[in-house]
Amino acid sequence: MPIQEKKYKEYLSQEYEPVDESAMPYLVDIRAIKAYADSKGVAIASLSDEEKQQFMIPNPNYRKKRRHGIAAVF
Repeated sequence: MPIQEKKYKEYLSQEYEPVDESAMPYLVDIRAIKAYADSKGVAIASLSDEEKQQFMIPNPNYRKKRRHGIAAVF
C-alpha cells in the first residue's frame, strides 16, 4: 500500500469531537451572509472582513476557558 494511501486511511479513521457551542465567542448568520453574497454576485470567501463581521453575532453562551497554574498569571 502506498504511503499516501495509508496516511489517507489513517486520516479517515480518526474520530473528531463536535465543537462545543459555548467555546465559540461568535456565531455566524449563515443564511444572511449567503443572501448578501448572492445579492452581490460573489462567493462568501471573496467578501471583505468588514462585510463578514456584519453577520457575526456574539454568543451569549460563550465561556472563556480558564487557565490554571502559572499560565493563568500571563
